Amino acid sequence: MKKIGKLLSLVLALAMVLALASCGGGGGGSAAPAGSGSAAPAASSEAGGGQSGASGASGAQDGCNVDVSGVDLSGKNLGYVTITSTAPWGGRVGTEFKRMAEAAGANVKTLDANTVADDVTNYCRQMIDAGVDALAVFGGDPTAMVDIAKECKEAGIPLFLCALDVDEAGREYATACIGPDQEQAFVEIGKKIIEDNGADAGCNVVQISGVPFLDDYIQREAGFKAGMDAAPNYTLLAADYAYSSRPDAKTFMENHLQAEGDAINIVIGYDDDLTMGAVDAIDEAGKTGQIKVYSFTGQNDAIQAVADGKMELTVMNRADNIAKETVKAAYEYFTTGSTAYYHYTELTYITADNAADFVGKGEF
Repeated sequence: MKKIGKLLSLVLALAMVLALASCGGGGGGSAAPAGSGSAAPAASSEAGGGQSGASGASGAQDGCNVDVSGVDLSGKNLGYVTITSTAPWGGRVGTEFKRMAEAAGANVKTLDANTVADDVTNYCRQMIDAGVDALAVFGGDPTAMVDIAKECKEAGIPLFLCALDVDEAGREYATACIGPDQEQAFVEIGKKIIEDNGADAGCNVVQISGVPFLDDYIQREAGFKAGMDAAPNYTLLAADYAYSSRPDAKTFMENHLQAEGDAINIVIGYDDDLTMGAVDAIDEAGKTGQIKVYSFTGQNDAIQAVADGKMELTVMNRADNIAKETVKAAYEYFTTGSTAYYHYTELTYITADNAADFVGKGEF
């Protein structure tokens, strides 16, 4: 069995052929896990968007911080291309973007690539050909997005990247990248795992990720590897990509519980919906409490699992915040002619110490 750093490097090398850096060169987050012994990424401070305007959208849904009052996008035709509208979190970004933008007066057309990377770029070109006033994209291959960024620039169409960044060669053409610093978040998760279990412990880890070519998953894996560098005795037993399938994640975990059983100490999940499939498998195998589970997204059943002692940690990454900052960045661009490239959104680290405060307060 290979150590975590070596095996993750191989996994990342394959994925990096398809994608590189995420929206995350710098910090964006709330407090680190209690007692983590290290600082979390700095709080978001580069949220673009003017606050004045004759009309605007406001309102809250399920306790969400979705106020975009003062934003006026009247008469603007916005295109939105997504890698998926069916995954709970990814679908939420698109739903909230459309709702907020339309409340601000915009017309929004959405195209869903259904996890096919090439269709993301194909649909982007359809939007460019249609002459949209702005294009927002969620998910996709950062390398392929370089050409899309260039084509948008040539067409005079601002390009807003949601939880996605384009390769460095395309950043002079893209308008803005909106989302949290996902790599740094997983550095913090790695540190939390080491703190909970000891740097010298010979722990065995199972990793459950999502879509291998998506920028956010690549960044999460890179951050986790970096965070675990201080624990060379940790071993990655297995790594799998469940795409957007919670049942597949559960089956993957069931198979490894049968194969490795008591050897598994830790599960690291890169998306709560997938992680909860593993939690279900662990629970049904009677191993709750024996295997420590760490995850990311902050959906309601994962927050409840932390409160119930079935998980150690989840990190709330609000989709509505990404949608809100994208709408605000578009408004700022339309009213001033420019906006900051990075718009960092905040993260909230949820552990047993504060889970009770967040039960029922996730987005879904």
